[in-house]
Amino acid sequence: MLLNNISLFLKIVEKGSLSGAGRESGLSSTTVSERLSALESHFGVVLLNRTTRAISLTEEGRTLVEGAKSLLGEVEELESR
Repeated sequence: MLLNNISLFLKIVEKGSLSGAGRESGLSSTTVSERLSALESHFGVVLLNRTTRAISLTEEGRTLVEGAKSLLGEVEELESR
């Protein structure tokens, strides 16, 4: 589940919104928000600053984006082997 939540986090960042990530993933905005909250709880940090109009990465969020891209790339490579 952790890898799925990390992947969803990257999709949120890519789309620029929770609702956009939800539409692409076939998930409700509520589910996306809950999974983001679970990810933030897991790491014990806030990953995104959220307002009604926009989201922005925190420093911790930027760090996770960098590491997550590498991690998920390696997971995909392992699965293809």
